[in-house]
Amino acid sequence: MELLLKVVALVMRLVNLVLGVFLTWIGGPPRSEPFPVIRDEVLRIPATDLAEQIRKRQLRSVNVVRAYVLRIREVNPLINAVVEERFEAALAEAVAADERIAACGGDSGALEELAKRQPLLGVPMTVKESCSVQGLSLAGGVVRRQNITAADDGEAVHLLREAGAIPLLVSNTPEYCMGFEAYNNVTGWTLNPYDPRRSAAGSSGGEGALLGAGASVCGVGSDLAGSIRIPALFCGVFGHKPSAGLVSIKGHMPVCGDSHFDQYLVLGPMCRYAKDLPLLLEVMSGPNASKLRLSEPVDVEKLKIYYPQKLDLNVNAVPIAPEIRESLRSAVKYFQNKGIYSETINFQHFCDSMQLASTELQTLEDMPSVFSSAKPNLLWELVKVMTRQSEHTFAAIFMYCITATKGAVNEAQRKKYLRMSAELKKDMTDKLGTDGVFLMPSFPKPALLHHESFGHVTGFMYTMIINALGLPATQVPLGFNRDGLPVGIQVVAGPNQDRLCMRVAQELEKAFGGWQPPK
Repeated sequence: MELLLKVVALVMRLVNLVLGVFLTWIGGPPRSEPFPVIRDEVLRIPATDLAEQIRKRQLRSVNVVRAYVLRIREVNPLINAVVEERFEAALAEAVAADERIAACGGDSGALEELAKRQPLLGVPMTVKESCSVQGLSLAGGVVRRQNITAADDGEAVHLLREAGAIPLLVSNTPEYCMGFEAYNNVTGWTLNPYDPRRSAAGSSGGEGALLGAGASVCGVGSDLAGSIRIPALFCGVFGHKPSAGLVSIKGHMPVCGDSHFDQYLVLGPMCRYAKDLPLLLEVMSGPNASKLRLSEPVDVEKLKIYYPQKLDLNVNAVPIAPEIRESLRSAVKYFQNKGIYSETINFQHFCDSMQLASTELQTLEDMPSVFSSAKPNLLWELVKVMTRQSEHTFAAIFMYCITATKGAVNEAQRKKYLRMSAELKKDMTDKLGTDGVFLMPSFPKPALLHHESFGHVTGFMYTMIINALGLPATQVPLGFNRDGLPVGIQVVAGPNQDRLCMRVAQELEKAFGGWQPPK
């Protein structure tokens, strides 16, 4: 497997060189007109503050929802992130929320009880299409599924709606969530709000683009190999990958028949403001929320900050961009200047993350396939893609080929890598404990040009290894590079120590400014 991965990495590096020149040449000029300015200040209020102001009748839910509907209609022609909307139903639900609050008559006890039962009452949200919103599209970008709608809400969406949140729409994903960019043959390409020539990433790219554009305050994404964190990086927002098994994946499409799938695939919150992450995760976790102790305060001054001495993986052909390295250095320096303990660390086997993560995911049985046939003719499908006769995207076929290569690992190698993976998890869990976080890149570069992701497959191992180990991680925006593209890092903690990631995200938001709208 080691040799195979090195060959793949070499080929991908060559692809990078060719694609970089070609895509820059054909990419055209940057956007000539400025991105629409946010004029309604309601759109700059965090979700938790919106909920409080709606309860206090300082804002009406119907006005908040209407403001987001108008913003979505304004920017979606520029980013193409919406698959299907439910604006009329959302406005009706907002009216009902306002009436429920009015019925309390200003009674503080009644409002307190309402806040406990429905802490997000009247707050709009958006949802990645794969996460099931009743009555809305569940096509997943697959041509033959384009008339399929969700019969019920997925479990995480159901919990958010029970808490009073109001879904506005479902957002774009790659075909069957199998791709590194939000593109499919049903709804097309989602564009990055900071530069339309660039990707919003995948597979939660529609969510990332809406949030980055200021057209959503919070959303639901899913993550198997970085599908929350990389769109959050590319679009300059926050995204949290929870500890394994905390948030139910019931209602997600596609789903694997393997009983261990929820140890790798997670659903998690995406948002523009770090203060919203704990409440969103608490609601989405349902009965598992008590494991996270999210209400316990975290003293940042007493945390231990770890960061890698060497960033590159053994079999990673994609170098870390200087601006990503500088983001990491800046975050570490911030904590050091506050006198907080920091230490460089090289976790055992971390440099072999690509091999370990790939082997972990290849242990899953009954993986879903985008093809209607159990044994597709891949060569013929590729011919059809090249002649634009296929219902599938090249990305979906490419990803299918990657996930179908179990034969590349023999039994001895499989056991070796699984043992190494267990040792790495133990090393990280023991070292991070209940008071440590690990700062690291989530991807080697800021937002890529469209199509460029095919040459950066090995770069996804910085996020994929965290899924393989079941650890929590929060993507944090840390400003922009000289081209105006968002940069940032992910904050990783031990199992069920999600609150540490989110508290560090809040601290870094205060220091570096967090989300900033496109210009």
